[in-house]
Formats: sequence, C-alpha cells, structure tokens
Amino acid sequence: MAERRILAGFASESDDGSFVIHIVDDRDEVFEIRASRENVELMVANLQAVLGGGSGEANHAKG
Repeated sequence: MAERRILAGFASESDDGSFVIHIVDDRDEVFEIRASRENVELMVANLQAVLGGGSGEANHAKG
C-alpha cells in the first residue's frame, strides 16, 4: 500500500485542451499530473459524491 501523505496545496491550469494539476504534499513535494477534461469531470463528480456523504468508489477516474 502506498504511503499516505497530507495535502498541503493544490493548483491547476488549462493547457492545450487538457489540464495540468499540481498537488503539494506535507513534505513540500510537488506532483504534476496531466488530465483530460473527462478525468477532471470524473474527479469533481467523485468529490461531490464523497462530500454528499456517499462513496466515491463507484466513480473511479480512469482514462
């Protein structure tokens, strides 16, 4: 199992029809991820489900 870290920061930008997401952890490590619009929409739906008290497991973002 991967080591869990704490989210310390987050930023995103649009780039040529996709998105670049920067995630900063509690060790100040920055992870840069490129995602399609479809994957970003799936991430948003997943977070909305979890914030609403549901499970995000049914909305795994893959692409």
